[in-house]
Parts: sequence; structure tokens; C-alpha cells
Amino acid sequence: MSKCSDMKLGEVYICEDCGLELEVVKECGNEMTEGTTCESQPCTLACCNKELVKKS
Repeated sequence: MSKCSDMKLGEVYICEDCGLELEVVKECGNEMTEGTTCESQPCTLACCNKELVKKS
């Protein structure tokens, strides 16, 4: 699973179906509203109804 809190600057994530690629240009601040964090309620990124995977 591609959690925003695990994504690091410069990494590229890809949709294995359509080939869309996203590069991390700013890391997650790990803070959400009302005292929650991305660790407790992780954000996920998806395309074509599948989660993006880290490009090797």
C-alpha cells in the first residue's frame, strides 16, 4: 500500500494499468485536522481503482 507518510522526496509511484507516474516533490507533513495524523489514518493514492506502487 502506498501511504503518503511512507513516501519520500524524489520517489516515483506508478499506476500499473495506465502507466501514470507521480513523483514526490514534497513529503507528507504527517498532520491532519483535529489531532489525527497520517500514521493513524493513512492517506492512500490510487488510479484506475488500484493503489499506486513505488517504481523500481
